[in-house]
Order: sequence, then structure tokens, then C-alpha cells
Amino acid sequence: MRLSLRLAASALSCSVLAFAAQAQTVATPERVIVNLTETPATSLAFNWRAEAGAGDGFIEYAVLTPGPAYPAQAVRLPAQRTPAAFTTRDQQNVAADYYSVRLTGLTPDTQYVYRVGKEGAWSPWRQVKTAAAEVRPFTFLYMGDVQNDIRSMGGLAVRRALRQTPDAAFMLFAGDLINRADNDAEWGEWFDMDAHRLAETPSLMTPGNHEYMKPQGETRQRLAPQWRLQFALPENGPSETLSETVYRVDYQGVRVISLDADMFDEDPQAARDQVAWLERQLTDNPSRWTVVFLHYPLYSTARGRSGEDLRAVLQPVFDRHHVDLVLAGHDHTYGRGRPHDQGPVYMVSNVGPKQYPLGDLNWTDRKASGVQVFQQIEVTGDRLTVRAWTMDGALYDAFRLDKSGEDPARLTDLRPATPELILRREDPQ
Repeated sequence: MRLSLRLAASALSCSVLAFAAQAQTVATPERVIVNLTETPATSLAFNWRAEAGAGDGFIEYAVLTPGPAYPAQAVRLPAQRTPAAFTTRDQQNVAADYYSVRLTGLTPDTQYVYRVGKEGAWSPWRQVKTAAAEVRPFTFLYMGDVQNDIRSMGGLAVRRALRQTPDAAFMLFAGDLINRADNDAEWGEWFDMDAHRLAETPSLMTPGNHEYMKPQGETRQRLAPQWRLQFALPENGPSETLSETVYRVDYQGVRVISLDADMFDEDPQAARDQVAWLERQLTDNPSRWTVVFLHYPLYSTARGRSGEDLRAVLQPVFDRHHVDLVLAGHDHTYGRGRPHDQGPVYMVSNVGPKQYPLGDLNWTDRKASGVQVFQQIEVTGDRLTVRAWTMDGALYDAFRLDKSGEDPARLTDLRPATPELILRREDPQ
């Protein structure tokens, strides 16, 4: 009898614990991220998700206080909820509630705290800072493809970049964040690389070819459904088709422009729309510095690749408007050079473990293969300094751009006197 009672009590206890765990996870926020908006001094965008059926979600935010007073001062706003369910090519059944909210009317150059979720299922309090309304010095991170071994090796590299740049204003990801566009487990790994810092350091990302997929029976590539569900990127691009993949952000004297490289190949009309829109952004540009990032390089670094088709379309535009930096990924190698004195510095970089062999390059001042590299880009008024670091904390490349007036920037090469690293011999896939 006592054994039966103990077994019954144990079963009841397990049921209660299982119910409690289920009740807790139904609404617990995950994949929390903050994105820059087109007005980062006064607004920020937040996304997260919870299990399907979690219901309404909210954000609470306040100015960060010296002590624990901020929860009592927090303002609560409802988030937009989008229930979504789809089956991936790997036959994964994905169902979740996705949330998005944009905070506006924020004070420039101010530290805020926020949490997302709802009663009984809040995220931790996290902090984030708005941009200054005027030109101020700052540093941001640029990272090429993560793509493979995302949580483990890619995550280690991203965390290294964030530890080495603790006050990074934001991060740029140059496409191929994951390997298989609609693989939800890989997206989960990407957010697990550093869940707290991704929720506190604003991000901007541009899609790569691995964010696109061709559903069975269709002839056109489609952007991964998770892209617009998980990110809230600026919607100031040229068309609805290119919304949140082609956009512009002005940050403390730098105009950052994302182009959708895959759509240059996929859709001739989208390519024309991007070029016309790009001309407008560069013609009416209030910022001293201009940085363009896209996935495909105009000058390739991997063996067997060129970039000449994209180069023919975009390089004349970049040269004419004195674009300063063009940042890319895709080639799983490192390269940096300035093929024309009047044009931008072109960079190709790779933060993930997947590596390709270098091609026969005649445009680079510094190159590498077989290394994971991230870049710090420091902006101080009339000077922009770029430093590329390897995983072991060694400075691998560096250069400086100085600009006054409307003339192209002057380049000073600061690369260290160390041998170039040419380590791997794998073929591109």
C-alpha cells in the first residue's frame, strides 16, 4: 500500500513538474535580438519568439538607473505577434509565435534597459544604447560568413570579437549566417552564439545565398521565412520585394547601406531597382563616410571566382560617389585592396570555420586563407581605421582612411610585417 501511494505521489509530482515546465516554456522568450533602425538615435527594433500559442507579448523599457530603480520606471508596450507554421525542406515542422516591436521617441546617446515577454515569462533585463544625434567616435564590427558549426566554432569566433570589442556600437553580418536557409535548428544555433550580446549589441545583416532557398516545384529562389520573422531591419529600401534586405542606416557620421547580392543574380528588375535606389542614397548623402555591405564580392578572393558581373554594374556607381568601404563575404577567405585610387577599399572576410583556397589575386594588399578573421572599424570624425584580427588575438591587417571635403579618402597601409597566412586547399562549393 505504501509503495502504491509512493508511486502514485511520484507520478503526480512528475505530472505537476511536466505541466509547470510546459506552462513555463509556452511563452518564454527566445531568439531575442535588437536591430538598428534608419534613425538609431531615437529608435530601436526588437524581435523574439516563443512557442506556438504563447499569446500576447510585450516589451518593458526604461532609462538605465544607477541602482535597481528602473523596473518601477519601466513603460510597457504591446508587441506585434505573428503566428507562423511551416515545414522545411528537411521535413521539420516549425510552429512558433514571433514578436516584433519598435521603440520610438528615445533619447539619443542614452543607455536603456528592457525585457520582453509577459507576466510569468519575462526575459532577463538587458541594456542597449541609442546612437548620438551628431557625429561622435565609435567602433563597429564586421563579420563575414558564420554558416557552419554555428554554435560551436562560429560562436567562439563571434564571442572573441565581442570580448575584444566590448563597446561595439553594432555588428554587421555579411550574409550566410547559416547554411540551409529554412533549417530552423541552424537559426537556433545562430542565436545561441551569444544570446545576451545579440540582445544587447544592435545588429545589421544582409542576406547571402544560403539565406535563399528554392522550394520544391518552384523556379524562383525565396528568402528564408525566418528572415523577416526574426529580424526587424529598416524598411526604407526600393521595393516590397527587397524590404529588409536592401536598406540604409545613418549612424554618427556613417551611412551604412545593405544590398541584396543574391537578387542581382535572381531578378533583373530587382537589380535595376537596387541600382536606381543606390544612386539616390549616394547622391543625397549627409554622412562623411559611406560603407556598403553585401554578400557577393565585387572582387573575389576564392579560386575559380571573379565577381566581374557584379563589378560591372556597381563599381562605376561606387567610384562616382566616392564610397569608402565595400564589405563582403561568400568566398571563405580574406582579402583587402583598393584597385582604383578614386574608389573604395574592398574587403572579403570570413569569421566561420569553412575555408576555401585563394585564387590568383592581383588586387589585394593583404590576403589569407585558412583563418577566421573579424574586423573592428573605428570611426573618429575625418578618420576611419580598420583592423582585422585572427582567432588567437593577433592583428593580421590594418589600414587607415583620412578624408576632408569631397575628395576620395587617402589610404595609409598599417598592415603588420608578418607573413601572409595561406593554410587551406579546399575547393569552393
